[in-house]
Amino acid sequence: MITGEWPETAATDPPMVTVGIDLAGYSRVTGVCRVTWAEQPVVELLSARNDEDLLEAMRTADKTGLDSPVGWPVAFTSLLAAHQAGTKLPVRSRYMPHPGGPDGLGTFTHRLTDDLAWKRTGAGKQRPLSVAADKLGIVAMRAVDLLERLAEAGPAIPRDGSGPVVEVYPAFALIQWGLASKVSYKGSTPGAPAARAEIVAGLADGLGLDLSECVRDRCTRSDHDLDALISAVVARAAACGMTHWPTTEEEHAMAAVEGWIHLPRRSLPLAVVRDGVAP
Repeated sequence: MITGEWPETAATDPPMVTVGIDLAGYSRVTGVCRVTWAEQPVVELLSARNDEDLLEAMRTADKTGLDSPVGWPVAFTSLLAAHQAGTKLPVRSRYMPHPGGPDGLGTFTHRLTDDLAWKRTGAGKQRPLSVAADKLGIVAMRAVDLLERLAEAGPAIPRDGSGPVVEVYPAFALIQWGLASKVSYKGSTPGAPAARAEIVAGLADGLGLDLSECVRDRCTRSDHDLDALISAVVARAAACGMTHWPTTEEEHAMAAVEGWIHLPRRSLPLAVVRDGVAP
């Protein structure tokens, strides 16, 4: 291959389309990105005025990466059920300790996939938000409503990512790709815009994307648009079998109920994700 040239992406006719959604409890801070994985991938930032806009985008995709939990911890729902019924509450517990590190996350506050993703990435103090005890809960409520509407009275959308929608966690994906910034890229803190610009450049270089000035500028100004782009790329990785899936019987059982965060495989660089074929 001549230096500076990219191999063609995995041949599909028409090319694969993935959508990434950085979901929020309110439409005005939701980001939506669509990538058409043609020989030269095309990246678009779409309208996110309401749920209808999101559903329209999801229906155009072969795979959607949704940055939101799609379920709640089983232990948490058992706690609520026991409390409502007035029966004995389940015992508070934690997941298995991290090998050579801290204790696992609490089973009332976090799902099994939260704990496993946190340990796999080595995120340390950057613990995943709790869908049970944080503002993230309202986002998950919107997410499960979207999944129900997307199913259109047909079979329920699988929560483990085996269907048209896969749960993603952009900040953890960046760790897996070696693109995590030293300072937070979220919000409007002084270093955040520069961190976002560095991440955008890393994604563009790693994937060989010819981003328009509009897309590059919006992803630099808004972490919601940037997370939507990351989510669309993770959706591509998941569709091509390049993410970590449940492996044990317990993981499969819990993923079917609680959901499953798809992390890109650290051993596969972004160039392989673009190509769509693992070596």
